[in-house]
Amino acid sequence: MCGLFCYVGDEERQDINALDVCIKGLERLEYRGYDSSGIAGIIDGKIKACKRVGKIYKLKQALTKENWPLTSAIAHTRWATHGEPTILNTHPHVDHKQSLALVHNGIIENHHKIRKQLISEGIAFKSETDSEVIAQLISYLYDGDIVKTMGKVLSQIEGSLALAVIHVDYPGQIITCARDNPLVVGMDIATGSLYISSDIHAFDKKQLGVLYLKDNEIAIIKKGHIQIFDKDGLPTNKTMQTMAIGHTDSSKKDFEHYMLKEIYDQPSTIKKALEGRLNKTRATAHFDTLPPSLVKSFKNINKIVILGCGSSYHAALIAKYQLGIMAKVDVDVEVASEFRYSPHVLDKKTVVIALSQSGETADTLGAMKKAQSQNLPVIGITNHSQSVMARDADFCIDLRAGSEISVCSTKAFTSQLMSLSLFALMLSCERETLSKKERLNFIKHLEQLEEKSKHILLNSKEIRDLAYKHHLIKDFFFLGRQSMFPAALEGALKLKEITYLSASGYPSGEMKHGPIALVSPTLLTLGLMGHEATYDKMLSNLMEIKSRLGPIVVFTSHVDEELRSITPDIYTLPKTHDCLAPILYALPCQLFAYFMAKKLGRDIDKPRNLAKSVTVE
Repeated sequence: MCGLFCYVGDEERQDINALDVCIKGLERLEYRGYDSSGIAGIIDGKIKACKRVGKIYKLKQALTKENWPLTSAIAHTRWATHGEPTILNTHPHVDHKQSLALVHNGIIENHHKIRKQLISEGIAFKSETDSEVIAQLISYLYDGDIVKTMGKVLSQIEGSLALAVIHVDYPGQIITCARDNPLVVGMDIATGSLYISSDIHAFDKKQLGVLYLKDNEIAIIKKGHIQIFDKDGLPTNKTMQTMAIGHTDSSKKDFEHYMLKEIYDQPSTIKKALEGRLNKTRATAHFDTLPPSLVKSFKNINKIVILGCGSSYHAALIAKYQLGIMAKVDVDVEVASEFRYSPHVLDKKTVVIALSQSGETADTLGAMKKAQSQNLPVIGITNHSQSVMARDADFCIDLRAGSEISVCSTKAFTSQLMSLSLFALMLSCERETLSKKERLNFIKHLEQLEEKSKHILLNSKEIRDLAYKHHLIKDFFFLGRQSMFPAALEGALKLKEITYLSASGYPSGEMKHGPIALVSPTLLTLGLMGHEATYDKMLSNLMEIKSRLGPIVVFTSHVDEELRSITPDIYTLPKTHDCLAPILYALPCQLFAYFMAKKLGRDIDKPRNLAKSVTVE
């Protein structure tokens, strides 16, 4: 959550304004939070700041009225943790002496204690945030040496952080440090201009020398120069990596919303997930980033642990069924935020898979570190090849989904399922748990997913009509059995995220154990009937709901007279392999949520209270 972007330019180049550079950077970071935003710089030895509550366009509008000749600036877009989205709680935070301004990502866990101490020293606070505590502490401890001061600050504060500070004693310079939070510095070798960001992709379309700050490193950044120090103030050497930063496609093309565009991207991303990864001669899959020695070791593993949050957790649950059926391996799925606090019996024959669309999910990265501390190999699966996960995991698989801008994950989720399906195929070959004929049949179904997903999207009007028909409903159940259960969890999550309506996913057999008490004419049940072996069981469960006057919508690849007697609201999908059905069934669930949200007038791409990348715990 939260994004920071800073710029240090050339004071002789009046044609480049740091305000414009930073606003463009913030716009590429808005996925991290959009409760408020702000920017600050130093003019004539004084801190100047502008803040606005709401999305970044409001800050941009406010700055058009200002004519600040800034060549360096720090900027921030906020997802509120401590304190409501107000002007006073918006970054940058300025100390009581008006000597410095600061932007911060992360959470300071002992901020109450430090705040109390500073108040006792006569320091007045303006905000409710933990971040202002850092600004006031720097000011209080500052003795003329900013590096030593930052070292003292790092030794006193507990928690995660990525900081950027400007100080009136250091004009044209930015002081940065990081701990358990991504922070990347990029230098334009030709001009000497420098950029600081939470995400390397905010350095859009630039050829830069790039370095990442490690935990508790401090950097002094000025035009053409970066000095790195450890927390004790001792200089340290770091080598820049020259990198061409790719362009982030931010076009919606002809679609009304990014989410809809990204739903329609899925036939293409399904195809990309397969490209170069299938070996029909051996009837298996392979990933260039997984060495043959590792792949061979999978034959003798006893357990796989998969970690994820949100949609990634649902993908992990689906993979549990795939891997159990295809590779005959025991799979534990853990909510990443709980993994560190749960007892585990893991041995050297355990492999850990960490799932994160952004590669920066704090809970998943923390769980990954715990697994690595037990000397277990961790395979990261992420959509960002320059992310923290991609750098820190022992091995990494790229989702190849391309830029996903809408906060609500769609194509990244199905790309996760594609990568996990290929992984299951690979293990089934190495462990010899499926015959070659069975594996070739699975590959055939994998290759048909692109066309079958196109078929679903071509018939999206039917899903739109179902959504519009039921748009006044306030409560929803999503039901499924076997792998359709986690698919139901994901369908419910999509609806919650962008409609703000109450939606729950259940295994349909659990209805009689409590949830059926909620069934009424004002609660809509969506039945996902993509698992052939449990089709009849699902029919019985839906009949129980009908007998209690609950309206029902069904997504299925098989329609018979009994199902028609239960509900007229049926959307028919192409049939596929049971282990791959969740990939296809994700699409109508995404579309149903999208059309419901559109009918209700919601902010679909930037729903309230959410951020694309969850970088705090």
